[in-house]
Amino acid sequence: MKLITDKQAEAVELCLRHNMPFALFALPGEKECRFFASLPDKEGECHAFRDDDASTDTDNTFFISYFNGDEPYVAGIRPRFDEHTVAEALADGNILPPTDIYPHRMSTRRESYSTAFTRMRQRLRTHGGKVVLSRHETLFSTRPLLDVADEYMASDPLTFRYICYTPETGLWFGVTPELLLATDTASGTFSTMALAGTLPALTDEEWDDKNLLEHRYVADYITTALSDLGLKVDLSPTEELHTGIVKHLCTPVKATGTADPMKVIYSLSPTPAVAGMPLEIAIAEIDTFESHRRRCYAGVVGARIDGDFHAFVNLRCAFAAHADFQKSHGWLYNLYAGGGLMPDSEEEAEWNETVAKTVILSTIIKCDNPSAKEYDLRDAVFTPYNHEPPLL
Repeated sequence: MKLITDKQAEAVELCLRHNMPFALFALPGEKECRFFASLPDKEGECHAFRDDDASTDTDNTFFISYFNGDEPYVAGIRPRFDEHTVAEALADGNILPPTDIYPHRMSTRRESYSTAFTRMRQRLRTHGGKVVLSRHETLFSTRPLLDVADEYMASDPLTFRYICYTPETGLWFGVTPELLLATDTASGTFSTMALAGTLPALTDEEWDDKNLLEHRYVADYITTALSDLGLKVDLSPTEELHTGIVKHLCTPVKATGTADPMKVIYSLSPTPAVAGMPLEIAIAEIDTFESHRRRCYAGVVGARIDGDFHAFVNLRCAFAAHADFQKSHGWLYNLYAGGGLMPDSEEEAEWNETVAKTVILSTIIKCDNPSAKEYDLRDAVFTPYNHEPPLL
């Protein structure tokens, strides 16, 4: 099923050629995408929320952030232009300055992952707790980016699906199942979920103690964070949530009361589901032992629509940039995935979990594409987006 309309595809192509900030996204269950585009401010920045402009708390906004707030503000796109009017903003033909942030040219080496796993598990076996170890897979493909994004976004209609570009973040797209916060201003209700614990989707295996404890850490953290903000918290029964070829333990959470939605988001992110427990120690270990920067992976992505927030943890996502490799024009991707390590975690099982989380997207990228290359792309050159024939 095609999710991106022809007019939206034209608008995205135009934005990519001119380095124009844009977002194309659909909320869970929506069958049509929304397209936002806006120009950067005088400093060349795209602030999602700021106090010194004419925006209001009900303005529609797409937003995306780095993991653990590594950037000083949340990047975002306002709907200054839609797919029918964005050409007007670029009628003079000016090309905006490109981003200077690019994907990693090499996948996470298994040796690096193994070293990080060993060091992290040493602490866990001595002191207990949890830490999330992530990796990325690097792919190059000549398949058109929008074909990849459209097929991927259409693959799971119950997720938050998006593709966006800002100069602060570069180009990202994904389909994330993990709700961080949804607000209902009319009723004063805040909704979120504890999502942790992973098994193959088709297995009859019972949830073991490792997965159950990992899930409990997340549920307890969210309950405490919301309660500390003065909200009344209610947890629904835990259920299974299927996302492609894996499934997770999911506990829906609702809270009522009065709180600033952005304060709730900052209190919840990052959750132990993408960082670990104790949180400060886990984040320090991620910074020390992971061989890459997560950038927007496991950060926050979402939209404010008519005053209500729809914020998600940025999972099942990819960072992309146009590149030349071995005399071909194409796109270089970083596909991110992680898994929660516990004291009794086994390296092979954890590695295989990350493979399972990226297999759908990697298959789409390489679909009917004999030019697809993976892992080591040190000779790739990042280039402006264009439609020229392959290099001679």
